[in-house]
Amino acid sequence: MPTLPLTESEINAFLAAFEGGTLPKERWTHSAHLLTGACYLHMLGEEPAIQRMRICIKRHNESVGTQNTDTGGYHETITITWIKLLNRLLRESGTMKRAAFARLAVERFSGDREIFRRYYAFDLVKSVEARRTWIPPDLHPLD
Repeated sequence: MPTLPLTESEINAFLAAFEGGTLPKERWTHSAHLLTGACYLHMLGEEPAIQRMRICIKRHNESVGTQNTDTGGYHETITITWIKLLNRLLRESGTMKRAAFARLAVERFSGDREIFRRYYAFDLVKSVEARRTWIPPDLHPLD
């Protein structure tokens, strides 16, 4: 399993590779998604982080040969849900440096494979509608 960047300079290099389309596909793991979302959120705030994730994930997928379709690639609701969950964690955590927050986010969420079941009554991952557009949770609010 690829290691994640830990220092600010390692994170900068990782984000540059991700945004520039040179990050290898095998490094774009669930934990890498979390780290990237946490960094964007910390740097930009919620709405700009969502915008940046949307653009960069789609572009990265295309750069590594992953198609963004109704059954694979970019997923709008998952992306926004994660940013909102990360935003709540950031608010609860208080002031900390970007690298520390990114590590906290990965530690807190990387092993939680059931998280969407607490917020959505349907199979969020398989929903074409949720892949295309933001669908707010139907079981519990994110904020």
